[in-house]
Amino acid sequence: MSTHHQFSVLGPLVVQGAHGPVRLGGNRQRILLTLLLLEANRVVGVGRLIEAIWREAPPATVRSQLRICVSGLRRLLSAAGVAAQIETHPSGYLIRVPRAHLDLSHFEDLLSRARAEARSSPEDAVVLFQQALQLWQGPVGAGLDSELLETVALKVNEDRLSAIEDHIELELALGRHRQVLGELTRHVTENPFQESLCLQLMLALYRSGRTAEALSVYRDTRRRLARELGLEPSEKLRVMERMILDGRSAGELSPAFVAATSMSGLAGAAAGPQDRIGPQDRIALLEREIADLRDASVRPG
Repeated sequence: MSTHHQFSVLGPLVVQGAHGPVRLGGNRQRILLTLLLLEANRVVGVGRLIEAIWREAPPATVRSQLRICVSGLRRLLSAAGVAAQIETHPSGYLIRVPRAHLDLSHFEDLLSRARAEARSSPEDAVVLFQQALQLWQGPVGAGLDSELLETVALKVNEDRLSAIEDHIELELALGRHRQVLGELTRHVTENPFQESLCLQLMLALYRSGRTAEALSVYRDTRRRLARELGLEPSEKLRVMERMILDGRSAGELSPAFVAATSMSGLAGAAAGPQDRIGPQDRIALLEREIADLRDASVRPG
C-alpha cells in the first residue's frame, strides 16, 4: 500500500520523522514507545511501564529512570518533527497520536469497515481485508525481550489471525478456493495449531479436487495436536473429514455448514444422499457465512 504512517508497530517498530526514519535508542526506549503506541491515546500506568522495561527486578531509582527515558523520547520525537505528544498524567503516561499516523489504528479502522461491508458488498470487504493485512510486516514487539509487552501484543496478533480467517471465509464464500490455496497453506504453516485455518485449507483443497491432500491436512493436524499438545482435533475438523470421506459434493461444504452440522453431532455428517442440502440451501448457507462475518465485527474483543 502507498499509505505511510509516522508510527509502525505491526512488525518492527519504525518511526518516520520529517526527514526520514528516526533512529531510536536502546531496548528501554523501544519498549516504552511500543507499549505507549499499543495503548495510543490512553494512559498507561507507571507500574505497567516499569514491569515492561525492568520486569521483576527494577532498580531503586526506577521511577526517576523512567522519567529520564520518557524525557529522552520526547526530545527525540520533537527533534525529528514527529506529530505526537507524550503527556504526563498522575497515574502514568499517554502518547497522543492521530489515528491516521499509526498503522495499528489504520488496521483497526480497515477491519471495522470490512466487517461492515461483508454482507452487503463481499467483494469490497475482501479488498478492505487485504488492505488491512498488507499493513503487517511481522509480529508486534518481536525482539524487544519484554514479557509484559508480549502479553499486550498477543491480543493484537490474535486480531490479525481473526482477520485472516474472516478474509479467507469471504473468499471461500465467493468461490475463490483456488485463488487462496497458496495464502492458506502459508498461514497454516505459520500457525499449525489454528484449527480454523486448517479447516479452511481442507475445504479449499477439497473444492479444488485435491481430496487426498485435504485428508492429509487433517491427518497431519491430528498427529501434531496429539504429539505436542495431547489433544484431539476439534469436532468441526472431524466433521469435515467425515464429510470428505463420505463424498459430499464440494458445493455443499462450507465452514458455516460444517459448524452447523458439528453442533448437531457427527451423525449429521454421515447422512445419506437423500438428506443432503439442495441448491437453494447452499445459497442460504453462503449467505449465512457472510452474515456470520458481519456478526463477528461486534463480538467482544
